[in-house]
Amino acid sequence: MLENKDFIIQIKGLQIGKHTYNFPINGAFFRNFENSFILDADLQADVVLEKGSGWMNVVAEVTGDVTVECDRCLDDVILPMDFECSMAVKFAKSVEDGDDDEFIIMDPTDSELDITQFLYDYVCLNLPLQKVHEDGECNQEMMQKLGSVNAAGEKSDEEVAANSPFGALKGLFDNKN
Repeated sequence: MLENKDFIIQIKGLQIGKHTYNFPINGAFFRNFENSFILDADLQADVVLEKGSGWMNVVAEVTGDVTVECDRCLDDVILPMDFECSMAVKFAKSVEDGDDDEFIIMDPTDSELDITQFLYDYVCLNLPLQKVHEDGECNQEMMQKLGSVNAAGEKSDEEVAANSPFGALKGLFDNKN
């Protein structure tokens, strides 16, 4: 992943309290990540950073659409996104000082917070498991091709059992000798 300066928040000198940021996320954002399956995006991330003494809390509300490849017909499908995500940051000189799985540990001398990976991860996590068109909206030509391949490749249960390495074991417990 290349560094994306558009998603870096300068925290050095930031006053204690709440601060809001707006980040547009488009397809170029996802192309910076190797092997990203998100083809395009039109997202808006509204981020609220609350800074305290020795800690920060980051909450992002992400809304918009992403374009991915349909798992059925391989055409582009546009999926709506609307979710909220958060992360807690604790300032500590060493990992041992802030040994806790609930916080991201940052050195108190760090001057910026890069939320690129944070946003990418949560967008990917909020995609549905099956990325498919609504019923009837898939590419009909592709669906017909898939149907013909399935019909030509179907075998009877007897053919499957005969070709299986476990086919010889099928009657093992049927012999009562």
